[in-house]
Amino acid sequence: MLNNTYRKEAQERLRRAVEKYEKACQRLQNAAETLYQTRVKRGVEIIKLCESYINTLTNSPKEFSKVVTELKFQLQEITGKDWELIYAEPNTNVVGSTAGAGVMAGAGVACFGPAAAMAFATTFGTASTGAVISSLSGAAATNAALAWLGGGAVAAGGGGMAAGNVLLAMAGPIGWTIGGAALIGSGMFLSKENKKIGEEANKRAFEIEGLTPKVDAKRTEVYLLEEQTVKLADLISNEVEYFQQNAPKDYHKFSQPLKARLGTLINSIQALSESLKKTVDLKI
Repeated sequence: MLNNTYRKEAQERLRRAVEKYEKACQRLQNAAETLYQTRVKRGVEIIKLCESYINTLTNSPKEFSKVVTELKFQLQEITGKDWELIYAEPNTNVVGSTAGAGVMAGAGVACFGPAAAMAFATTFGTASTGAVISSLSGAAATNAALAWLGGGAVAAGGGGMAAGNVLLAMAGPIGWTIGGAALIGSGMFLSKENKKIGEEANKRAFEIEGLTPKVDAKRTEVYLLEEQTVKLADLISNEVEYFQQNAPKDYHKFSQPLKARLGTLINSIQALSESLKKTVDLKI
């Protein structure tokens, strides 16, 4: 049949492009979920360590307790939970909690659990409605997260769910599949002659091939955020242990170098709090 080979080659190119893109999206989602876990786990560790040290330090400076409280607040923001729940379940696993349903050419989204929604939204969105999403499940969590990505509820001046869907369509359905089989086997392709089918398949393949490296670049940004979290947490942990082993038990007896070093520690804890707020711009 005329242009039959051209059509088949174009469709195969599209299939390969979709498969590669889907894998890149899944890696990005996994990176976001790992970042979330790292932030919660290391944040809880640092708060416990600092509070334990503060309780043993007489005349502890108010700034020390203040930055630890701020860090605790940021953890509550990204998890949507009270501190008691965070403290009790610091290692909650969110990886793999996303439902397997796919997306048809970016027209909709799969439902996902609240923990995965929190991982996604706190990596690519904001933490202003964390408590709301964390208390929802299934379609309700999906809708809340979409509104989140769309800049908040329409009533609050945001774009709502529609804007969230638009964002996902613009950026590619990050974290979900785009339904390669659906693209190739849809009526759009079946109802056209071979040349038009081939041209359309090549056009879609070209677009998706261009998105894949951009998704990979976003994953690198997520990795850098996790690396920053780990470095700051390690630094703080080492410093607190140093003070526990080498500093007087009364802050009033600290030498000036020790006071300056404690000031640096306080700044590091503040930096960790700020790090928890950082997100990756999903627009690609």
